[in-house]
Amino acid sequence: MSLSFKKIVDLAVPMTHMNTPVYPGYPQPLRTTFSTVRDNGYESYVWTFVEHVSTHVDAPVHMVAGGATVDKMPLSHYIGNGVVLDFSKKAKRFQIKKADVEKAISSTGHSKEIGKGWIVLFHVNYTAKNTAADWLEHPDITKEAAEYLVSLGIEAVGIDAPGPDHPPFEAHKAFLPKQVVIFENLNNLDQLVGEDFLFVGTPIALAGGTAGITRPVALVR
Repeated sequence: MSLSFKKIVDLAVPMTHMNTPVYPGYPQPLRTTFSTVRDNGYESYVWTFVEHVSTHVDAPVHMVAGGATVDKMPLSHYIGNGVVLDFSKKAKRFQIKKADVEKAISSTGHSKEIGKGWIVLFHVNYTAKNTAADWLEHPDITKEAAEYLVSLGIEAVGIDAPGPDHPPFEAHKAFLPKQVVIFENLNNLDQLVGEDFLFVGTPIALAGGTAGITRPVALVR
């Protein structure tokens, strides 16, 4: 059986025992052995981790009291036509404004298409810096830029950085109340600049979860 896409790009950062970049204050994921092939005939582990670790998606309830949880969001917010906006050459803490987003979208050739059914990904190249001192110096999606994206009717945004903003988290507060979920700590977005692809990022269905770890992929057409 032939597949209808050219390649699959893995967009996840592996979650590693006691060695995964986490936002300051969050605990490291911990893996302990539950059973072994030698003693029990099968290998199995117990993992302990915070919801917001490695590559994951934030649900509205993360910053909206009574908001939708990660397991209750329609799957259409996790799967859609993907587009990458390239901001990888910008300076530390660069403020991505509405005009910057409009220009970046125009450069992709999708200005008239992006809206319902689309997931917009920001390539800032900070996942590659997750062991460096300036990992948290990534660019911000400003409130006005976030509100503009919301107005387009998109399903989700994502970024290859710890998050789309810094305190007081204005992008989070613009996206999440409008049911636009946020993928954080994405990887390999450089491979998708200029590509036509389907984004698939369904998270673990944590009942009542504020976020869910995921292994998103891009199916390049």
